[in-house]
Amino acid sequence: VGSSTTLKLIPVTKHIYGTMAGGAADCTFWLRILKSKIQECEDVLSVKSAAKILSNMLHSLQGYNLSVGTMIMGWDNAKNTPALYFVDNKGTRIEGNYFSVGSGSTFAYGILDSAYRYDMDLKEAVELGRKAVEMAANRDSFSGGFINVYFIGKNGIERLSREFNE
Repeated sequence: VGSSTTLKLIPVTKHIYGTMAGGAADCTFWLRILKSKIQECEDVLSVKSAAKILSNMLHSLQGYNLSVGTMIMGWDNAKNTPALYFVDNKGTRIEGNYFSVGSGSTFAYGILDSAYRYDMDLKEAVELGRKAVEMAANRDSFSGGFINVYFIGKNGIERLSREFNE
């Protein structure tokens, strides 16, 4: 979910991206710091390593009242597979097949948990993700009104759709 002025997907490398939930300034700052720390090795760095670096930085700052909830995702060239991690301001790092982060996440999880299957094709996965974000936007006034759908694959990122949810 996004607003008309803020894109909540932030590029870290050409194959790794982070999402923004929590404090916009905190998320943007720490994802930019991550980007600067991994510039020299971005072509060989795995998504797992990027998530671990961010997790370690945030863990060392517990107690500073940061507000960060992010998904670090992308394509791991070495494994030739997608990867997805949740990282928060405490340094928690969890690998998974799907996550929902932010104030509307409980509403999105209601949709995701009831319909996700590991063997979904792209069309099914896109529709499930769109429905989950739509539910979050409808039920949570802090979630914003735009539904942005992206596909991250071997060749980078592609925006599949952007719609305003009234």
